[in-house]
Amino acid sequence: MKFREFEGEVEEIVAESCRASGYKDFEADVSLPPNDEYGDLASAVPIRVAKRSGQKPGDVAVTIASKAIEFAKKSKYVGSVSPHRGGYLNFSINAPRFIADSVSDIASGDLGAERKAGEKIAIEHTNVNPNKALHIGHARNLVLGDSLVRVMRYLGHKVQALNYVDDSGAQVADIIVGFRFLGLPDEAPEGVKYDVYCGDSVYAKVNQEYAKNPSLKEKQSFVLKEIEKGSGEYADYTRAIVRRILDSQLSTCWRLGATYDLLNWESQLVHSKMWEKIFETLKKIGYVKYQDLGENKGCWVIPDAETGEEKVVVRSDGTVVYVAKDIPYAAWKLGLSNDPFGYEVYADDQPGGVLYSTTLEGKKSGVHFGNAELAISVIDTRQSYLQRIVAKVLDKLHEGASRRYMHRSYEVVSLSKKTASAIGFEIEGEFAHMSGRKGLYVNVDTMLGKLKEKAKVETRKRNLAESDEWVDAVAEAVAVAALRYELLKQDPDKMIVFDMEEALRFQGDTGPYLLYTYARARRILDKTEGKPRVNLASAAKLTTKKEIQLAKKMSMLDISASTAGEYLSPKEIARFSHDLAVAFNEFYEGVPVNKEPDPELRDARLALVDASSRVLAESMRLMGVPVKDRI
Repeated sequence: MKFREFEGEVEEIVAESCRASGYKDFEADVSLPPNDEYGDLASAVPIRVAKRSGQKPGDVAVTIASKAIEFAKKSKYVGSVSPHRGGYLNFSINAPRFIADSVSDIASGDLGAERKAGEKIAIEHTNVNPNKALHIGHARNLVLGDSLVRVMRYLGHKVQALNYVDDSGAQVADIIVGFRFLGLPDEAPEGVKYDVYCGDSVYAKVNQEYAKNPSLKEKQSFVLKEIEKGSGEYADYTRAIVRRILDSQLSTCWRLGATYDLLNWESQLVHSKMWEKIFETLKKIGYVKYQDLGENKGCWVIPDAETGEEKVVVRSDGTVVYVAKDIPYAAWKLGLSNDPFGYEVYADDQPGGVLYSTTLEGKKSGVHFGNAELAISVIDTRQSYLQRIVAKVLDKLHEGASRRYMHRSYEVVSLSKKTASAIGFEIEGEFAHMSGRKGLYVNVDTMLGKLKEKAKVETRKRNLAESDEWVDAVAEAVAVAALRYELLKQDPDKMIVFDMEEALRFQGDTGPYLLYTYARARRILDKTEGKPRVNLASAAKLTTKKEIQLAKKMSMLDISASTAGEYLSPKEIARFSHDLAVAFNEFYEGVPVNKEPDPELRDARLALVDASSRVLAESMRLMGVPVKDRI
C-alpha cells in the first residue's frame, strides 16, 4: 500500500543523501517519529554518522538534509525534508498525491495483499481432544491459529490449515469406559450438543468414578489397547463415537469462523509405522539410548544436553509417549519422511471450502498435503519443552530442519474470580486455571450464547422494524466478533484472565466496536447524495489533521500484516484495526461529510469513508471478525 511506497522512497533518499555527503556504509533505516509534529517518518542516521565521525549530530543532519531535499524533488510521495538539531531527518508526506493514489488503489480493490507466490506453509491449530466441547482456552488456540492462516495467505503464502485429532488417547478411552462399563447412554439428551454431553456429563462422571474406584482405570487400559489394534468391536465403536464428537466440535469451529484444509488422525499416524522408521534411524545414529539402569530402566530415552534430563520416548512396556507421535507428524509436515497417506473428502459442506482427511485406505482424492517449506504449530506454552525436543530430533533427521519448524506458543486462559463464581466455583485467588477434570471451564457455545442474547437486546433496541431473523444474524455476528477479538487482542505470550462481563462490553477496545464502526461508515455512504471520488485537486482540500491521519493509517494494513506474520502475532492486526476505527470516528466527528457544502470536498471525504471502511473490513477479515453493513 502507499505508505510502504512512501517509506521505500524515504529509505532510498536517505541512502543516496548519505553517499552524496560522503558518508558510506550506513543502513538507511527509518521509523515513525514519536510525535507526528516532527513529520511522518524519521531517520536517526545522522546520529550514527556523528558517533563515527566525531561531528555534532545536528550538523550532520543539516548536511544530509541539504542533499535529501534535492533528491526528494524527484520522488512521488515525499513532500518535505527537514533536519532536527537532535540529529534526525524528518520527512513529511505529499498529502494530496498520497491520498489520491491511496484511495484510488483501495477503491479498485487493492488492499495490500501480496500477489507473488510465497512459501508453502503448514499451520496446525485447534487440536481439541475429541471427548468434549471447546472451552474458552481452546478458543484462544483456534482464534490465534485461524488468524495466522488468514494473515499468511494475505502475505502470499500457500497455507495448509491442519487440525490434529487425538483419537487414540486416554481421554477418548474415558468416554468409551463411560458408555461401555458405567452404562451411560451413548445418545445425548434432546437439545444437548453431543460434544457438550460427552465432556460435561460422561467425561466428568467417569473421572468422578475413577476417584471412587481406582480399579476402574483397568478398563481404560483395556479400551486403549483395543483402540490401538485398529480393528475389532471396540475400535469400530470408538471411531463412530469420535466422529460424532468431532462433527459437533467442528460445528463450533465453523461458527467461530475457522475452517481447515485437512484432519490428521493420530490413530492413522500410529498405524502408518512412520515412528518405527524414524526410531530405527535415531537408534542407528545413537540419538536415542536404551537405559539398563536407573529410574528409566528398560526405556528408550533422548538425553537433553542442555538440562541433563532424559526424555522417555518408548516406555519399558514398548508403548510410545506423546512426543514420539509428534515427531513423525512434524517430519511429515516438512516432507522429511515418505508420505504414507491418501487424502479423502471428509466434509464438502464446510463454509469456505472442502475439508479433507488423511486415510490409509479407501477412496483417495488425488490432492496432496505435507511437504511444506515451513511448519507452524500453535500449541500452548506448557508444551514448549516437548516442542524443543521435536525440533532437535528434526535436525538429526535433516540438518537445519529445526529452522523450518516453528512453535507459536501462547499462554493459557484462566477464569476470573467473578466468572468462576458465576458457574458455581468459589476460588481463593483472583483467577483460576481451567480444568476439564474438575469441571472448571466455560464452553465456547455457552459463551457465544450469552454474548448473543445481550447482542439481541441491544440490536432490537436500534432496529424495531427488522425481522427476528435479521436481528438473530446480527446478534450472532456481534457475539463472534466479541469473543474472537477478546482472545486475539492480547499478546499471545501473556495469560488471559477471561471475564464474562468484560467480554460482554460493547464499548472501547472490542470486536463489536469494529463492527459498529464499519456499519457506521457504510451507513454514511448509503445516506448521501454525493459519490465517493477523489482526484489530485480535491485531495488537496483534505488538509485537516484528522483527514491526513486517517489516510495514513488506512494505508498501513500491509505493514501491520507483515509484522504479524514476522512475529506470528495477529495481535498486530487487532491493534491496527482498533487504531483505524478510532481514527475514522475522530475524522467523522471532527469534520462534516454529507453536510459539507463544497460538493468536491464532500465527495473527497466520502472517498475517505469508503476506502477506510474497505480497509477496516479487510483487517477484520484477517482476524476472522464478521462484517455487517448494518447493525
